[in-house]
Amino acid sequence: MQPVSLRFSTLPSLWSALPRVLIGRRPALVPSGHTVPPIDARIERLGVNTSHLRDYRRVCGFGEDGHLPLTYPHVMAMPLQLAMLTSDAFPVRLLGLVHVRNLIRSHARIPEGHALDVTCSLSGHRETERGQEFDMVTECRAEGTTAWSEVSTFLARRARPRDAEKPRGPKPAETQDTPDAVSTTSWQAPADIGRRYASVSGDFNPIHLADLSARLFGFDSAIAHGMWSLARTVAELGAKEQGPVAIEASFKLPIHLPAWVNLHHWQTDKGRAFILKDAPGIKPHMTGSFERL
Repeated sequence: MQPVSLRFSTLPSLWSALPRVLIGRRPALVPSGHTVPPIDARIERLGVNTSHLRDYRRVCGFGEDGHLPLTYPHVMAMPLQLAMLTSDAFPVRLLGLVHVRNLIRSHARIPEGHALDVTCSLSGHRETERGQEFDMVTECRAEGTTAWSEVSTFLARRARPRDAEKPRGPKPAETQDTPDAVSTTSWQAPADIGRRYASVSGDFNPIHLADLSARLFGFDSAIAHGMWSLARTVAELGAKEQGPVAIEASFKLPIHLPAWVNLHHWQTDKGRAFILKDAPGIKPHMTGSFERL
């Protein structure tokens, strides 16, 4: 496999990649006997668009404190990630990939005025019971030092045979309990939050934009972006976690819009754990933790 390196002096256009996302003719899974070659993309001295940052804060609930929100470098890197996933080297179609896990390590808070060297990389895949998983690694360096890094895990789902028996009983994630000493915060995910987050993230997956387009992919209604749910959670809890921190999240059941959600969070030996549930407090949308580095 020949490595593929993409170098940019300015961010690639998200709009130019959309046709390849929507009409690309690629398989749903990496063909047998093949894998994903090493792919990386890089841009140096990437500055922050203050207007875009302001809009991101408004959509995700962050206040202004002179530093980048802990989840903001993810959207800064989105054009690089999309360029990799729509390149000829990536063998799987983008529509249908599911974001299942995310791990962010913030080694130092990044002041708004700092330019970043951003590198994204992807290589290989894992075979799992549900399908194939891919890890997208992103690193942001400020003044020569790694300030922020991320591993985003995506799943290409394997189709279930028609005669396969559906699992019986509740899913383990749906029966997850929280400890007794737990704090709870509620907020609404409005009907248009998918379109609003798409406008600041560049993730225009049709399942997030409208009920009609979501139904084309098997959803009853539009669903919220997982990274909006995580950003909104970090906005709520981030002030409680000072200093270098690792933020880990697993995305469970989708949030069908509009919806009220409940964030349950509690102290642990290493930091703070959380679970985002539906209004009745039964179905989990996301689980995760803040841990001090």
